[in-house]
Amino acid sequence: MRVDIKTKNSIKKVTITNLDKEILPKFSTIFISETWHKVLIPCSRDNIIDITISESGESIKHCLNSGRETEQGYEIWLHGNLAEYFSRISECIAQDDLLHYKDLNNKYLHTVSWNEKVEGDFIPTHVKQFFATGEGPYWYHKDDFANLPYVEYNGPNVDTDINLDEDLQYTDSKFYGEGQCKSLKQQPVLPTITTEQIKNKKLRETMQQFGFTEILQMQYVELQPNSVIPVHRDDFTYENGGHIINGPTQLYCILSGSSKDIKFKFKNVGLIDTSKPIFINNRKFIHSLVYTGDKPRGVLLAYGIRSN
Repeated sequence: MRVDIKTKNSIKKVTITNLDKEILPKFSTIFISETWHKVLIPCSRDNIIDITISESGESIKHCLNSGRETEQGYEIWLHGNLAEYFSRISECIAQDDLLHYKDLNNKYLHTVSWNEKVEGDFIPTHVKQFFATGEGPYWYHKDDFANLPYVEYNGPNVDTDINLDEDLQYTDSKFYGEGQCKSLKQQPVLPTITTEQIKNKKLRETMQQFGFTEILQMQYVELQPNSVIPVHRDDFTYENGGHIINGPTQLYCILSGSSKDIKFKFKNVGLIDTSKPIFINNRKFIHSLVYTGDKPRGVLLAYGIRSN
């Protein structure tokens, strides 16, 4: 579809990036296919009058404020299919936040799902397809906790040399994929335990460092090199502790292995950064993981009630 950018003052050629992270060739006339593109316009927002898409020149003026100011210019996401474009913006961003330009980062978590390539004969076709299919930009309102994909941990560094054997004594045979798993109990069901009831001192202090006051479930999952967790969603529909697992509440903390060799994708979000502890919403979001490290990867997972 043809894209025309109308400005108060003339601009140089724009930069267009597709979901493969490829910068498209610059021509005098802009054309984009029916997928998402990141468009960098070399000017500020107040210089842009309108953007039209399609041969008929349909305006997206009421969505112009979905972009953001950068040092290089105004960055905005566009789609060659206007139905898809307007649907996504309407789904993600409140109308009141589009009436006047404001920094949406103050209210929204902005994510981008790119087309990602995972390679290896050990990876099933459906997992390769899942990673390769990027969904483009999404915006998640920070006040809508239940629908946030993740919340970053911003506390002090965590000592990952923890003995889990005292507390995690149940071997979980229902774990997805090729992982070995041991848990506090068979299912994340009530009652919880207080953090004071955790037997191992370092594990107890670590859970308190993360803000936990009560624990519903703790698990240690170990993946061997060149392992995959297939596409799935953690389903707690019939568990009585489900209300505790609502939103980005699962601690995900790598204890061993290389985080740079982990590709962990949430659908409609993209890759999750696991280089430091994070709280994820694995109940709401379909996800998959590929691990290509040369040493086993161990991760500590936990659900519970947190003071913060």
